[in-house]
Amino acid sequence: MSSTLDTVTVSERPIETSIMKTEFSPEEDERKKRRRERNKIAAAKCRNKKKEKTECLQKESEKLETINAELKAQIEELKNEKQHLIYMLNLHRPTCIVRAQNGRTPEDERNLFIQQIKEGTLQG
Repeated sequence: MSSTLDTVTVSERPIETSIMKTEFSPEEDERKKRRRERNKIAAAKCRNKKKEKTECLQKESEKLETINAELKAQIEELKNEKQHLIYMLNLHRPTCIVRAQNGRTPEDERNLFIQQIKEGTLQG
């Protein structure tokens, strides 16, 4: 078995490295150090502020969810009370002897009331 070896030619100029080592004066080093420290503090402050805002929004969300649940419960209670009052009114109407201004009898009123309940157009 014979193997072929390709030859590679390298130019005669020196190979440049992409990493350049630079020397900084002690003043520049100190300035960079202070800048990094200030940036570190600013970043921590920003993170803390963001965390506080998130916690505040979470608390507000929980508070609003509680209020929403309470309002939904109140709506249900009021619906039940309305239904009970409609039922009580319906029981009372046939015994009421007062004639309406339009001349309808209590029986006519009762029938109209029942029809309104069925159609869901009763107001009050």
